[in-house]
Amino acid sequence: MKIDNDDRRRWYVLQTKPKQEARADSNLRRWGIETFAPKVRELDRSRAGETSYRVGPLFPNYLFARFDAAVLLAKIRLTRGIQRVVGLGEFATPIDDDIISLIQSRIGDDGFVRPSELHAGDTVEIVKGPLRSLVGIFERHTSARERVVILLTTLGCQARVVVAKAAIQKAARSA
Repeated sequence: MKIDNDDRRRWYVLQTKPKQEARADSNLRRWGIETFAPKVRELDRSRAGETSYRVGPLFPNYLFARFDAAVLLAKIRLTRGIQRVVGLGEFATPIDDDIISLIQSRIGDDGFVRPSELHAGDTVEIVKGPLRSLVGIFERHTSARERVVILLTTLGCQARVVVAKAAIQKAARSA
């Protein structure tokens, strides 16, 4: 009777050595291990006003791999490019398939993870530029969709501010 090892394969988070996500991914795939390394493409503007796209991992220094830990954990820990398997002490902690499915569902036709859509009323934080760390309310996209209008409340007054979409992110929900 043959036992199907696919039933014991689970997804794990692997921490890679700095800037070695591609190397680790390639080595794991060479051994037939299923990997998932989601990528994002962000608009990048230079000081001269030139625009280009920067491509990088959604989770820098991390990737996902699906394997049977009882069989392959030791081999994966010794893989070039891998720093460690995320878990508690010596025990690798599997993650739920639904997490991987959710991330995969956000991948567009171009192969990159689509940014979350903002809706009027969403709380956002400015993460780049001179207004960094201020929190506001998302109002709308401008016609170019590369800039957004947010409502900031600071020093007791409210002001509408237009900023680059790349300079904001949805704020973490408060408890």
